[in-house]
Amino acid sequence: MNAPGKFLTSLAQSLSTMMLYPRSHPTWARAVDAAYAALGELQEENKRPLFTFIGKDVIYGQAALHELRDWPWAEKLAEVGVQRLEFEPEVSREDFEEFIADVLARLVASGAGSGITPAARSASGRQSIRFGTVTVREDEGNADVGAHSPTPAGGMEGTGLPFELEEEAQAATWIYDQVQAKDVVPLVEADAVVRSLTVAMKGSAAMIIPLLRLKANDPYNAIHAINVAVLVMALAERMGLGNRDVHEFGMAALLHDLGMAKVPRELVVKPIELTDEERRIIERHPVDGARIILMSDKRMELAAAVAYEHHLRPDGTGYPQGLFRRPMHLASKITRICSVYNALRIPRAHRNPYPATQALLFIDERAGREFDKEIAGEFTKMMRRLEPNIREVTREERLLTPALGMAPIKPGEGEY
Repeated sequence: MNAPGKFLTSLAQSLSTMMLYPRSHPTWARAVDAAYAALGELQEENKRPLFTFIGKDVIYGQAALHELRDWPWAEKLAEVGVQRLEFEPEVSREDFEEFIADVLARLVASGAGSGITPAARSASGRQSIRFGTVTVREDEGNADVGAHSPTPAGGMEGTGLPFELEEEAQAATWIYDQVQAKDVVPLVEADAVVRSLTVAMKGSAAMIIPLLRLKANDPYNAIHAINVAVLVMALAERMGLGNRDVHEFGMAALLHDLGMAKVPRELVVKPIELTDEERRIIERHPVDGARIILMSDKRMELAAAVAYEHHLRPDGTGYPQGLFRRPMHLASKITRICSVYNALRIPRAHRNPYPATQALLFIDERAGREFDKEIAGEFTKMMRRLEPNIREVTREERLLTPALGMAPIKPGEGEY
């Protein structure tokens, strides 16, 4: 087991042991010593280790600890307010013991522990160990992503720790570059990106919606992939799916447009309408994406299905056209709506971005034909709640009148 996993395992063993004894008992000290020694080994390779616990998942820095998947202590710690845990380079044994006593008191108070009640948490205010929950932080009316009042081991509140999506966008860019160069999906890195997005969204999807905006030099594929993954996970959670399904749908959404990595860039950024041959080249990307995903890992059947199906429509149109029709996977139906919405909202070489109101109107008007009717309804309700600047459209405006200074919405707009 690697050093992060060894430390967390030692920490859990120590907490379990200490629940059975008063603080004056020698076993307590030995348990603290064991976990503290494991922390020292970890800090030999990483001076500032950072852990995040979401459900039964453990994130170390930005990467998932797969060996601790379904680790029961992840849920226990998160439930008592230790969802995010970070250590400074110099942690004294005294600080560490106070931290363990604080966590143990929380566990006992929550009913996770029984028997001896450990000493009350200290109020010394030491800053070498910080922990807290991941929630929404409001700043001048705008929702931002942050760790809610990370608490030093002594119980005093510190400053918020903002999340940024720049690293996730860079990772997505690298993933698409690897696919373009090698026809192989770096699945470990893709999984880490989805888990990092889950961390950012844990308090509320409103934290990172509005989504990333495309800048002049940004790669379209990477920003689109991140945004669609966020939208899909938010909608899947709203529809009542469990944590595992939300994660798998998010993974599929991140990879849904993978085949576009094989499309010549000059076609993606072409400022004028595509020729029939150029459109045929682009319309190969669902098949290419599904093939690359299955070649990378045959167990990624859901992601491959979403990559293949995300341009198919309930009315039987779309692409690629198979020999016979079959029902689309739920994840494909959700991803299709989120992908088209974000494609409309992002500026492209051949058009300006559509305002949120107009993009949602596009979804509303085509529900039941181009999009699953019920899912489309849930999506537009969610977005109107999460983006407060989106206004309801009057009956007279439902004629799809284009926004000022914009070209009319064409059939197939937002389809790639």
